[in-house]
Amino acid sequence: MPPQATARSPFAGCLILILALLMLVSLIGFTAWMPFRQAAEIEKFTAPAPAPLAIDPIEGNEAKVNDLVARLEAFRNQLHGDATLPARLELSAEDLNLAIAAFPQVEQLRGSFRVREITGDALVIDISYKLNGRPRLTRDDEEGLVTSDPLYLIGTLKGHPQLTRRELVLKVDTLEVPSAVVPDGFMSHFSSLRIFEASLKDPLLGPAMATMTRAGLEDGKMVLSRIPGEVPPDIVSEADFRKGGGRLITWLGIGACAFLAFAALMVFYGIRRQRRAEREASQASADDDGA
Repeated sequence: MPPQATARSPFAGCLILILALLMLVSLIGFTAWMPFRQAAEIEKFTAPAPAPLAIDPIEGNEAKVNDLVARLEAFRNQLHGDATLPARLELSAEDLNLAIAAFPQVEQLRGSFRVREITGDALVIDISYKLNGRPRLTRDDEEGLVTSDPLYLIGTLKGHPQLTRRELVLKVDTLEVPSAVVPDGFMSHFSSLRIFEASLKDPLLGPAMATMTRAGLEDGKMVLSRIPGEVPPDIVSEADFRKGGGRLITWLGIGACAFLAFAALMVFYGIRRQRRAEREASQASADDDGA
């Protein structure tokens, strides 16, 4: 009978499971689609092949390299000396390019970063920066299941050094790519280059960065210093970090509450519908018995 068929229908009981599966499939699909979408956008202002930048030769520049090493060592000794005394190091564009060529701590920049000049308010740097391209399955001679072919961001950036309590970073102010416009969405992720992130645990660089209090540009040079009594600024303060984390937790909580409320509503609706169907089936059975 129709009422009995309604009471036995599995749709009401499976509705939440079906919706949960649809949400899971949508989430997986969105997660898989995002790298392809990002790669498609990045391809608009990148190149498939690098444009290697000149690396200063060490041979023939031994005297300059030795002088740079001596100044860096003197600065490090000042930083670890009397904290009531100032410490200061000035580095020219030539010094920075020599450091990239000579020191292993920044060897990842060789051929991809070259300081063109230092102005009053910016480091002007030519870059050939490697990025991940569109995901693809690996070939027989490659490891893993999924990889990507590299893309190269070739252009000129203007930035300035910025110091946290423990790390020296490059803050990117502008990025120019020939014949292309870099979208704001990409710039928000490219705004801070943590060049020395891997050196935080370095026995020489790590403690030195932790002791500095200021990084800036003066008279065509990058200046690193420790000012007695000065506390180094944070790019992201503890309050901002907590605030950002609080917003994320709030939105996750709202989303979870909305889903639970929807699920509870569906359960309530399904129970009411099933009970109504059972009552109708019971009433129909009683009518049949009476007849």
